Amino acid sequence: MIDRPRIVRAANDLLHAEDGRRYIDLFTAHGTVWLGHARAELAERISIQLGEVWITGGLETPAFHRARSAVESFFPPSHGLAALYSTGMEAVEFALRMARAATGRPGAVGFANSMHGKSLATSRLGWDNDDGVQLPDVHRLPFLQSAGEDEILERLRATLGGAAVGAVCVEPLQGCGAGRMASPAFHREVERLCREHGALLVFDELLTGFHRTGPAFLHLELGVQPDLVVIGKALGNGFPVSAVVADRRIAITGAMLPGSTFAGNALACAAVSATLDLLRTLGVPARVRRIEEVIARALAPVADAGIAVRGKGAAWFVECDTGEAAERAVIRSYSRGVCIGFAGRHIRLLPAATIETEHLATAAGIVAEAVVAAHRRAAD
Repeated sequence: MIDRPRIVRAANDLLHAEDGRRYIDLFTAHGTVWLGHARAELAERISIQLGEVWITGGLETPAFHRARSAVESFFPPSHGLAALYSTGMEAVEFALRMARAATGRPGAVGFANSMHGKSLATSRLGWDNDDGVQLPDVHRLPFLQSAGEDEILERLRATLGGAAVGAVCVEPLQGCGAGRMASPAFHREVERLCREHGALLVFDELLTGFHRTGPAFLHLELGVQPDLVVIGKALGNGFPVSAVVADRRIAITGAMLPGSTFAGNALACAAVSATLDLLRTLGVPARVRRIEEVIARALAPVADAGIAVRGKGAAWFVECDTGEAAERAVIRSYSRGVCIGFAGRHIRLLPAATIETEHLATAAGIVAEAVVAAHRRAAD
């Protein structure tokens, strides 16, 4: 069992625990703290907003307009901010409602082991939760864990041809599916099938957005143009905020239920504009290239040991042989001062773009040694 530390202070890539121990953070709260913990520049902007207005119940604020401009500056003129929410799950739910209303088709398609959220609909898109829930309009297709790309595309083609599907949801790099990612050709064919059958293509870039894997958004590298893009996590550098960016040809209507209690609140908007303004000054793409080089080098012994390693940019995943091996590796990493995330057999390394190179090399080396040792112990 992992003895989880109680964190009392954080600074950039370091977490400080109540017992005086220090941890290098390779988890960054599920990848949200993209520009490092406790950034003074962000704290100042949010503090100023605290003294002006926090939330208005849907009435617009200057903070909202600044956030909208900051978000839209990362997208082509064809796409604009449709709504701001507090969680990724909320944003995906809104994307589903948008697609349903815009197309008149109630169905949605997702792929196995994608993580779009934990509501009934968003979890059903990617996970079998053994809870007996049946949502007839939500179709979950196999992914690379159990099928090849041609088979998956054939299943998608048949589903789109036989059901009234309004949305096809894609997580381009599976954050909870051990980092699996289909080829650019696969994604382009998914886009073509959506166009052919009148469904909207929804790209869930909650994890991969804002240069996490290199490009500003992964769909740009894959050569597709989604109708809807869901963003979050790094969007507020840990402040609870998410968004849907949509093709401007899609009109926002009341049937889409676009608002919620905390949607677009001024504090979240201040966090968004401050984060994105700061991100543009930090040379993040070059930092991500450096992170990729350091982690790939550190994890080479893991791959050499026959343990699955997948990664891109600043998102890396180790798929251990068993859940027990993963847990042993995590316990060993924490005991040596490295914070990482894991679920089941999968370990995730999601460092901040601003992590110190020396800290990154040290921490990634510790994780690699811990993983290899855990598997060696299992084999003995």
